[in-house]
Amino acid sequence: MSHQFIEIAALTDVGSVRQFNEDSIATDSELGVAILADGMGGHRAGEVASQMATQIILSGLQTQVAEFRSSSGPCSPLQAVDQSINQANQAVFDAAQERSSYHGMGTTLAVALFVDNRVALGHIGDSRIYRVRSNVLHLLTRDDSLLRDQIELGLISAADAGESHNRSLVTRALGIEQGVRAHLSQDEAAPGDIYLLCSDGLNDLVEDADIELIVNALGSNLPLAASHLVQSAKDNGGADNVSVILAKVLKPFPLASHQRWFSRLLGWFG
Repeated sequence: MSHQFIEIAALTDVGSVRQFNEDSIATDSELGVAILADGMGGHRAGEVASQMATQIILSGLQTQVAEFRSSSGPCSPLQAVDQSINQANQAVFDAAQERSSYHGMGTTLAVALFVDNRVALGHIGDSRIYRVRSNVLHLLTRDDSLLRDQIELGLISAADAGESHNRSLVTRALGIEQGVRAHLSQDEAAPGDIYLLCSDGLNDLVEDADIELIVNALGSNLPLAASHLVQSAKDNGGADNVSVILAKVLKPFPLASHQRWFSRLLGWFG
């Protein structure tokens, strides 16, 4: 799908081993929103958690982004991301308390909101957000995982991490507790930048160097790039569900209120 300032391609796949897909993705290219969640929990509860999270966050951001486009809005884009995440967390937590088969369900999360030449990012768990700029892949998030903690504490080397049984053990997730603190950050967006949101089903099986190569080679065709990323994970075993969202910045996208102010300024000098 294309918009005047951003193009988004998204794909989710059950993989080669799992019976059900507990990943969920949601996008709105008109408003510049991308959301990815990787659910967890028995009896397919992970599927419920991830779908609840993406839909609640999408709905919340759609309401608030419309205000950003027309005025300064009641809060910042980063605050909007934080508020929508907390709303989703409460809803998933409440659902888990009300139904025994959902008890303990939760989901990882990656959110990107493009507003005013910036990207507001929200992240929980081990789903990741990357940026490709000038052909170089940058990881913008830090995994909330036992393995990452062990690597940083020097208990295991990065070289041995691929064989660790702790790869899938997350230390933070949405919906597990009544309150959650998401990792929030903001990135300056430039034309040509490509942002990648992915579940661990991709980065656990495809090296960063290969992700970079695919995005650079196929960045002019985002749907094809997304398809190749997913297929690469499946070719390497496809042990988990795999989901990707690619968002490419096509041109600057200042707020409409800024554009009106600039037009008035030009009128004064004219």
